[in-house]
Amino acid sequence: MNITYKKETLKSELYNELRAELATKEFVRAEIGEVRADLKQNALLLKILIGITVFGLTLFNPAFVKLVELFMK
Repeated sequence: MNITYKKETLKSELYNELRAELATKEFVRAEIGEVRADLKQNALLLKILIGITVFGLTLFNPAFVKLVELFMK
C-alpha cells in the first residue's frame, strides 16, 4: 500500500508539473494570430520592394530611356 500511495503521489505531481508547462489552446491561437499578422505585413513590404526594384530597373534601362525620349519629341 505504501508503494501504491507513493506511485499515485508521484504521478499526480508529475501531471501537475507537466500541465503547467503545456501551452494552452488560447496561447497557441494568439501566437498563430501574431505570426499571420507579421506575414501579412512582410508580404506587403515585399510587394513594395519588388515594385520599387522594377521601377528602378525600368527607369535606368537605356532602351526604356530611349523609348521615353521618342514619346517626348
